[in-house]
Amino acid sequence: MLEAPGMRVLLAPGSDPFASRTAADPFWQRGAWPARWVDTPGLTEGVALYRIRFTWPGGPLRLHISADQRYELFLDGARHGRGPERGDPGHWRFETYAEDLPAGPHELLARVWWLSDAPLAQLTLKPAFLCAAEGPAETLLSTGIAPWECRVDPAWQPRPKLMVWGTGSKVTVTVAADPLGGTGWAPARPRDNGVARGSGNPQLGMLWQLEPATLPPQAEQVVRIGTARQVADVAADAPLRLADHRADEAAAWQGLLAGTGSLTIPPHTRRLILVDLGVYRCAYPEVAGSGHGELEIAWAEALFTDAKGDRKGQRDAWDGLWFHGVSDAFRFTGEAGDATTLWWQAGRFVRLTVTTVDQPLTLRSLAWRETGYPLRMDARFASSDARLDAALPLLERVLRRCAHETYMDCPYYEQLQYIGDTRLECLATRAMSRDHRLPEKALATFAWSLRDDGLVSSRYPTSDWQNIPTFSLLWLGMVHDAWLLGDPAAVRTHLGTMRAIRERYRAAVRNDGMLGWIPGWNFMDWVPEWGGGGEVPGQVHGTSAVTTWLFAYVLTLTAELEAWAGEPALAARDRTLADRLAAACDSSWDEARGLYRDGPTVTTFSEHAQVLALLSGLVPAARIPRLLDGLTNAPDLARTTVYFSHYLFEVAGRFRRPELLFKRLDYWRALPGQGFTTVPEAPEPSRSDCHAWGAHPYYHLLATVLGIRPASASFASVRIAPMVGPLTTVDGAWPHPLGDIAVKIAGDHGSVTLPAGLPGTLVLNGREIPVTGSYTW
Repeated sequence: MLEAPGMRVLLAPGSDPFASRTAADPFWQRGAWPARWVDTPGLTEGVALYRIRFTWPGGPLRLHISADQRYELFLDGARHGRGPERGDPGHWRFETYAEDLPAGPHELLARVWWLSDAPLAQLTLKPAFLCAAEGPAETLLSTGIAPWECRVDPAWQPRPKLMVWGTGSKVTVTVAADPLGGTGWAPARPRDNGVARGSGNPQLGMLWQLEPATLPPQAEQVVRIGTARQVADVAADAPLRLADHRADEAAAWQGLLAGTGSLTIPPHTRRLILVDLGVYRCAYPEVAGSGHGELEIAWAEALFTDAKGDRKGQRDAWDGLWFHGVSDAFRFTGEAGDATTLWWQAGRFVRLTVTTVDQPLTLRSLAWRETGYPLRMDARFASSDARLDAALPLLERVLRRCAHETYMDCPYYEQLQYIGDTRLECLATRAMSRDHRLPEKALATFAWSLRDDGLVSSRYPTSDWQNIPTFSLLWLGMVHDAWLLGDPAAVRTHLGTMRAIRERYRAAVRNDGMLGWIPGWNFMDWVPEWGGGGEVPGQVHGTSAVTTWLFAYVLTLTAELEAWAGEPALAARDRTLADRLAAACDSSWDEARGLYRDGPTVTTFSEHAQVLALLSGLVPAARIPRLLDGLTNAPDLARTTVYFSHYLFEVAGRFRRPELLFKRLDYWRALPGQGFTTVPEAPEPSRSDCHAWGAHPYYHLLATVLGIRPASASFASVRIAPMVGPLTTVDGAWPHPLGDIAVKIAGDHGSVTLPAGLPGTLVLNGREIPVTGSYTW
């Protein structure tokens, strides 16, 4: 398990960020903080250090820290946290740190970075740092009050052209003996007042609106891993070949990776070392050494079969393949020291390029500080299918690698939280863990991006607002998921956003009842037959049965939410419109085929149209068997890929068609044999090798195979309808807040165990059996 750093504490959502606040304090009454943001004169891009040296009488110390864009916090030279947790200027996070500090002299220091080529998910206003201290430390340590010093740190230089789109600049770091010390310190410059979100301050629109962080610290663990597959002196753009391997040098590099020895590179030497990390990882590299030279560390998910980097091969292969990756660099100028990067990198393979000129370079240490959201794995699943069970670590790992301060579509490329991806990541998280903080934050974060046209950004947080209208609809599905599996009280806060999106779509319904075209990228799935954009044929003409069925399906969900919220008229209105949309899709019905075309003016058929029609519950009963038969047997349907197979699996469970689920799971069963250690974005050729929308089978193993589903809001009751298909044994548990919901089946026998206080119904051989506690058959 990755370990979270110490000292930081998490405030309960909505709690008062300052325990010392009093009603008589005029600053708090109008939401102003006792601290001010500070910045560093002369800093336009790069890294600034802020420090204060102080004497403490002993006892508890409580601090609230934030920065734009990012900070690392050090107390007496030891790192105690990173932040701020990602949000947007209207929801700017601060972290709270608390420690019982011994009496005596101390130093508090923050390394703050600000890049013009920032990650797309890193919103920003301007470079700044903020520290607010409570109680007796308020005047001693708060920025804008206490005598903080600052300096620009020239050791860090951005490499703007060396980036993967969306992830921001990489850096070149000059290794120093005292990276947190140095000369050139000057007083930090006070700027804007800190203001609390919702304080009513007229300056709020121009400032960071501060609110407590909602997530635990990101987990971190230093590991010394990796296998030196190749040590060579070849051109960086040449293929890697076993014939070029310097076996006589490999042992020394392997010792450096294992932490058992240092390594000296002679003058006038250049080496390329390919390191296999074993599995896909997200980590900060940490380097220590002395002498002169440069070490470049480049990352790749896998190696490529061509020099251009267009296509990847077997994911654990390297001989005869090309390395294409993105890198940070460490420059050694004589001093002994250690260094790391500003942001973590991701991938399975690392290429080290070490270069010396007139003097040697000694590397004492090379380690990896793994990081990610501290997801607890509380679920379990095992079956008689060894190949299926062998894929389970990939499902867990891909979710972990795409879960940080937000979910991410992929850690290597964009590092952006997309609605379509995130809905499935939230379901997988809720199935795996009792910790639902990241799903709750994701739902709220997308709501922040609502525009006056009634759409939310398809990805958020982001400095590049993107319009995928179909994802706005799927956000409504996320709200319904949270209502069933999470906290309905929190769901009430999103009903206004839900209604805005629904009304935007209602206005787009044409006179014939079909959903008209809503401008934007109406992505549905990475279906090869649809071309490179993932849009359904006929979509741009406003005649898509697929998106019309999607809206109808979503309206059945919002109708449930409106009825629960005490709005029966709105619920009836949603159901009436859903019926109208479904009736309009009759223009796409092909009686001879027993299937829906992708639209009334096109001749193509897809699984997507049939799946969404079935999920809506609005298909005439006589058509349902024909649609299910077509999903199983029709040879010419455009098939769902990794992402949209979730909705196919929903149909499999709802209509008791195990063949639709288990046959399609062959894709995941095959991944370990292809060298994957995570789940890729799409079938080959796949851009991303780590896309957590592909973790959704874990949800279905529990929710569809074991059949564990909520029977009422907030999972207040459970319905268990196992569908084990060809499996002869299954044994698993869903982590309910009250305890595990366990199901175990072996042949014709099995058992269900429910936690105390959770009523349930078991569906067995067509019978519905009330269950409290346990039931065995």
